Amino acid sequence: MSDAAVLSAICQMEEWIDDAAWNPDPDGLAQWNAEFQQALAQAERGPGWAELIARAHAVGARLEARIPPFEKLRDALKAELDAQERGSRALRGYEANLRTT
Repeated sequence: MSDAAVLSAICQMEEWIDDAAWNPDPDGLAQWNAEFQQALAQAERGPGWAELIARAHAVGARLEARIPPFEKLRDALKAELDAQERGSRALRGYEANLRTT
């Protein structure tokens, strides 16, 4: 396989990252990664390979930079769910206490 498949995968990721409204889909990213890994394994590593790898590393760094807002959202959701669970446990305990008095 030529290096074109690797380039195609890198271009796809660049398009996604360039889209400010892009919300990563875990299944889509897993599929992209599987295809990218297969392309890497079958690549010819011909002329221009070093530039292609540099481009892949650059897009990877750009992707890493997009992670913190999603981590903040995940952490906020987790905190809210934890608070709701604590509230539910407290309410169950309060209801049990009311039944015994």
